[in-house]
Amino acid sequence: MKVLFVYRFEHIEALGIMQLSSMLKLHGHDVDFIDLKFERDVPRAVREIGPDILAYSVTTGMHRLYEKLNRELKSEFDVFSVFGGPHCTYFPEFIESNGVDAICVGEGEHALPELVDALQEGADVTSIPNIWVKAGNTVHRNDVRPLLEDLDSLPFPDRELCCKYNHYRRMHTRYLLTGRGCPFVCTFCYNPAFNRLYRGKGKIVRRRSVGNVIEELRRIRDRFNTERFCFHDDTFSRDRRWVLDFCEAYGREIGVPFDVSVRANVLSEELVIALKRAGCTVAAYSVESGNERIRQTILKKKVETEDLVKAGRMIRAHGLKLTLQNMLGLPDETLEMAYETLRLNIRIRPSYGWASIYRPFPRTEAYEYSKRKGYLREESELPARYFAGHSLNTKDSARIERLHHLFSVGVQWPFLVPLIRLLVHLPLTELYRMVWLVHKAHYYLFRARQMRPYELFIRERRSNRREGACSLRSRSS
Repeated sequence: MKVLFVYRFEHIEALGIMQLSSMLKLHGHDVDFIDLKFERDVPRAVREIGPDILAYSVTTGMHRLYEKLNRELKSEFDVFSVFGGPHCTYFPEFIESNGVDAICVGEGEHALPELVDALQEGADVTSIPNIWVKAGNTVHRNDVRPLLEDLDSLPFPDRELCCKYNHYRRMHTRYLLTGRGCPFVCTFCYNPAFNRLYRGKGKIVRRRSVGNVIEELRRIRDRFNTERFCFHDDTFSRDRRWVLDFCEAYGREIGVPFDVSVRANVLSEELVIALKRAGCTVAAYSVESGNERIRQTILKKKVETEDLVKAGRMIRAHGLKLTLQNMLGLPDETLEMAYETLRLNIRIRPSYGWASIYRPFPRTEAYEYSKRKGYLREESELPARYFAGHSLNTKDSARIERLHHLFSVGVQWPFLVPLIRLLVHLPLTELYRMVWLVHKAHYYLFRARQMRPYELFIRERRSNRREGACSLRSRSS
């Protein structure tokens, strides 16, 4: 069968979709891909491809866009639609939406090919583990299968899937996952819900072998002339022995700069030295809040302030750039508490103080707390992005949003904090937002070098080159 994945570019590669594409191709299916950001006429693109199945990977907030598009496409084309991704895992009632034929709950590497095989053979699709499917007026809800233990058994993500678009061919940074699962219980995150879903179904935290990761890196580097790798693992630094072995192999065999995210209270100087020697240039970790009560009690981050400070000191001492990740506009947070986060960032002295505006994802513990305290706005008012709009209804929410836009400037130039304290009271939110965008672009382009200028202005459309598009060995930026 022909499966068409529909996606909208979000500045990183669609790793989940590419992984599923590899699995479907192993089962003999034809797979194609369209990106909504690069298509002028989506129905025309779908008509040219002629799929049997439309497939989407959706996150909460963006699910509305895909749901609406799917209804429009199904009104024109006779296709079966299947949705997966985080939103379907944590909100499986999405299956009730008009036009949605099936959803995949949890990991889909074996579930989706099994569904497509069954559809091709005209077999029963109502009892496939991980799949919820409509049949007439009935929705069949199936339990999840055990977690995949051997991640090395998976084929590498199908990166050629997206190469019909110039931007994907030219990306100078490639993204990877070296493992799956997170054991922590942060209240703002869906990982605890994932762990409950799979309780008794196998080991939550799993890791690929060093050799398997190195082989994928080598193939990507050689095929795309990659300039940088970025590892998106939740728990990259958790396994000391794995990190040391990986760094030794990476430095010897790959030799391309890379970025990682680490956890401050499991980071040691030994690991920082190994990362630096291997070629790591940027390390990031999460502060979330500078207020101890909010971080420990409301967010359950369980990282001490001194661990945050110590980790920053080690990273800076060994010449790595440091990105700190923060949230503003949290439950119970006042403007003065938000300034505590700013002060802690200034104390740690990162290369960049990254911040988002908290979004209360439904069914997380922090969401339920916000609901009990009367902070929630109507769901329809929640912004789809993390950087604009105040999600909670508190007396300081508008000023905290303005502080967000000026936050990174205050971290880099602390002498401006007294001025920022005055500016947050002025209704100049859009002006401050422009300041934030310019400062952020400057960091990622010129200091961290994690982006190229052309990536700020993505206007290109689909290339006419369909075959061999990914065989390029060199390109210009």
